[in-house]
Amino acid sequence: MTSSAGWGRLTIYLDVARQWRRRALVTEIVLRALEGKLGGASVRCGIAGFGDAGTVRRESVLPVVQHLPAEIVLVDDLIVLQAFVTRLDRMQGALLATLQPVEVVDSPAGAGHESQAW
Repeated sequence: MTSSAGWGRLTIYLDVARQWRRRALVTEIVLRALEGKLGGASVRCGIAGFGDAGTVRRESVLPVVQHLPAEIVLVDDLIVLQAFVTRLDRMQGALLATLQPVEVVDSPAGAGHESQAW
């Protein structure tokens, strides 16, 4: 069940090679989302992009290309996502995140966190 605030989408933008305490930052955030019982998380890796450093990174035919852009997308109750962001506060220097209210037009049966499977 969602709160009166409704649904929200949290998108976290980062470098896929970024580390946090000897673990991939992407993995750390997804595990924290799972531990926090969020509805789900999707990680999308880009084939090209650039950030504040101004260096374009792109996929190559060469072995393992690092420093590609990635985004973690979480859709859940807006208040739950706001609370989740505050739990990532020690990582804030390494992350760019946006949080927007969204309209969910078709949700899984029950629409509760327990029944979501995506």
